[in-house]
Amino acid sequence: MKYPVQKLIDAINSDLSSVVASNEFNVPERTIRAHRQKPDQKIGGGRPRYLNDEQEDYLVSLFKLLPEFGFTITANVALKLSNEYFKSIGLSFVPRRKWLKLFIKRHRTEVKWKKEEKMEKIRAQKFTEQTRKSWFSLLKSTLIKLDLMDKPAQIFNCDETGFSDKTKRQHVIVTSTTRHVFEKDGGGGKHHTTALIAINAAGQVISPFIVYAGKTLMNVWCKGGPDGSRYAVTKKAIKYNIYCFLICIYLS
Repeated sequence: MKYPVQKLIDAINSDLSSVVASNEFNVPERTIRAHRQKPDQKIGGGRPRYLNDEQEDYLVSLFKLLPEFGFTITANVALKLSNEYFKSIGLSFVPRRKWLKLFIKRHRTEVKWKKEEKMEKIRAQKFTEQTRKSWFSLLKSTLIKLDLMDKPAQIFNCDETGFSDKTKRQHVIVTSTTRHVFEKDGGGGKHHTTALIAINAAGQVISPFIVYAGKTLMNVWCKGGPDGSRYAVTKKAIKYNIYCFLICIYLS
């Protein structure tokens, strides 16, 4: 229940009982009674914090530092770390999810909750800055070698996007400046559907090639897609299907 501080002050100072004052000033009865029993209690101060500013800053710095070393700070991990810290400084209080929620809210300028996005484990491990630079260097040398620098309609970029039927995508704690956080093992779904899409440097888009996991291609799976879409099924031979798709591009 939200109420103005002045309402609480008026309720406390009134000659009414706690029950009547609660109805009259729209303030919780137990709040009025608590302040009357302890006149020195600060009005509007809320519940006292268990940690001082320095101690809370330590936890914040921990939550910010660990993701930089590859650790994922889920709610359970954050609570475990907080519980260990409380014990180390001699506090018997056991932090729960409500405490953690309020803690993150207090320090929202430095840390926040963010829902993970899917990324296959191998991609997360292998995509480094050196890999990126090497790829663009190879692309440039290839375009020059094949005399394609001024032929955008002959330069295609083909990529595949996978959709798993199962993923965790947990909310994790990250720094307030983080825009994306990826799930480290995002390719673990039992069923996986792949969409192969290509576009050339002139802006021409090739209709997608949809690859389902299975042995038999069902007719219902081939309905409702973009015009010209192609469909296939596979178990593991995804490279073969990519090869077929590239042939389709060549024949388009």
